[in-house]
Amino acid sequence: MKFYIASRLDNADQVKKLAAVLKAFGWEQTYDWTKHGSVQDKGEVALSHAAEGELAGIRIADIVIVLLPGGKGTHAELGAANMWKKPVFLWSETPDPFKFDENTCAFYWNENVHRIIGDILNLVIILFEFATCKKFDE
Repeated sequence: MKFYIASRLDNADQVKKLAAVLKAFGWEQTYDWTKHGSVQDKGEVALSHAAEGELAGIRIADIVIVLLPGGKGTHAELGAANMWKKPVFLWSETPDPFKFDENTCAFYWNENVHRIIGDILNLVIILFEFATCKKFDE
């Protein structure tokens, strides 16, 4: 299974840990933006290269995982995944982003988006269920 993980820079450690778990089971990460971290102050070429790498990673991924809270880039990545109709697993430790108020995003509700709430282990279980089609073939 090829995967891409989107999140904000502050969540890089959590992204690395989740990626390590998935890779330990033979999954392939399509692009790892945590290797270069922030490129916001590196100029136009670095920004463009990072954006193209992230989009290519999303395009070739079988699934896209979004760890909330996210930033501007995270939401751009979510938009790209939605545009390509990728299965998106949108995770939050709390239900707050999914309340129907000013903190939610309409794109959290696309038909290809699966909202996961709770412990990150719950997300891992759901990802493996999806990969084995046990839960999602219903």
